[in-house]
Amino acid sequence: MTTTTNRMKNTDAIRLSTIIQRNEAKFLANKLGEEMVMMNMENGDFITMNNVGADIWELTNEPITVSELIIKLLNLYNTTGPQCEVETIDFLNHASKQKIFTFIQ
Repeated sequence: MTTTTNRMKNTDAIRLSTIIQRNEAKFLANKLGEEMVMMNMENGDFITMNNVGADIWELTNEPITVSELIIKLLNLYNTTGPQCEVETIDFLNHASKQKIFTFIQ
């Protein structure tokens, strides 16, 4: 029996059940203070993330569902569940265009 994973395409919606992991094969990342500075190893572009983006990068070193990520962020930040969900999914949608994370539906 073979198992296949359903990798997300850029047109797929990120859901609470989506599994994410940082894309270390494509990005070198280093924390600079509270921010994260990243280099895309394919094209040499640099990306900076604020402290929340840096925390998301740190929390996705192992595969994690979006809902688990949101729970961890709620423990770190003083925000509401609905606001954290909207802002996290918005961030992940933006980051998916740059392939900063890998997504599995």
